[in-house]
Amino acid sequence: MGCLGYHYPCQNASGKGPIMSQPSSDSLQDWINYYLKVAVDGIRSEEVGRKVQLHLNRFQTFFEARYGQEYISSCVKRDVVAWQKHLQSQDLAAATINNHMASLSGFATWVHAQDETIFVMDDPTKGIGELPLPALEPRALDEDQIQSLKNLCDRLLPFYRSKGRKWLLSDEEAPRRAKARPWRDRAIIFVLLSTGLRREELVNLNLSQLSPGGVKELRQARRAQINGVVGKGKTQRDVFLSLDARRALADYFEKEHDNDITTETEEETPLFLVAIEAAPRRADGRMSSRSVNHILEKIGKWHDADIKDEARHISPLRPHDLRHTFAFQLSKATGADGYELERRLGHQSQRYIQRYTNPPEDVAASYIEEF
Repeated sequence: MGCLGYHYPCQNASGKGPIMSQPSSDSLQDWINYYLKVAVDGIRSEEVGRKVQLHLNRFQTFFEARYGQEYISSCVKRDVVAWQKHLQSQDLAAATINNHMASLSGFATWVHAQDETIFVMDDPTKGIGELPLPALEPRALDEDQIQSLKNLCDRLLPFYRSKGRKWLLSDEEAPRRAKARPWRDRAIIFVLLSTGLRREELVNLNLSQLSPGGVKELRQARRAQINGVVGKGKTQRDVFLSLDARRALADYFEKEHDNDITTETEEETPLFLVAIEAAPRRADGRMSSRSVNHILEKIGKWHDADIKDEARHISPLRPHDLRHTFAFQLSKATGADGYELERRLGHQSQRYIQRYTNPPEDVAASYIEEF
């Protein structure tokens, strides 16, 4: 039974917190609380811990409503199958249901390992498979869309100077909204296209991670990179910047970035900053993930208003669309090298790697055309 023999006291696996005794009752809720304290708190991240607690409490509520009691010993495989069907009846996504089931399975497997007599008929989650997930539909821009998006980004200033879709190309003195940062937004687009970063990874970048970091150095560099990008699971990777991305960052630093730096904070300077006139604004000026969504959505709409051919429209434009675009380009350049895709994208799931190595028919056709 390991260190958690029935009724034996045990400290949580992180080695911290008070020593707890294993529940002597047959209460499902008591066992859930014990599991959370001993096997989750301080071991899993706070976010994961909250989700596991939510999932298990939902099952406990379902189980008690089903039987009018919540004896853990009476839980059998039939109840877990019923729980899965109940979740399906709530019109939840298959991935969400699978997450609920994974939390319950982790709990039941752990409890069974502590005392094999708790469940009368073995681990009730054993042998219950995941729901099949819908086919992944990648959204990537083709070559024409990439070029027209870049073209628009090189012309963002008149869009920000104008109201609606009226251009003021000849009016260099036209007023620009105080919070507008066209050079920053252009740099964001080019960096996302060049690196495939997730939006959270993008907004968490600091100026010190850029190498080289100066305006002149970026313009002259034959290669530049962003070091130590922190991805999911706190993994780190370095990403390279294209010529367009290097030039866009240099323009942003030269024309806007320094004006938005907050001098009162001792925190590191973010690579991308919210306009100093914006309110509310974090003390260090760091952008939010939502603001990146808003920028891309706006630029996508401007792009489509500028392009008459509906087949080249890109709205709604989202950060992950540019991540997919980068991945398809990388897949093409590396011959669908799964290891290189994992390294550059910060992915460890083969299911997601397959998304990039198996492009949709129209994208695949454009690649073949170039062979």
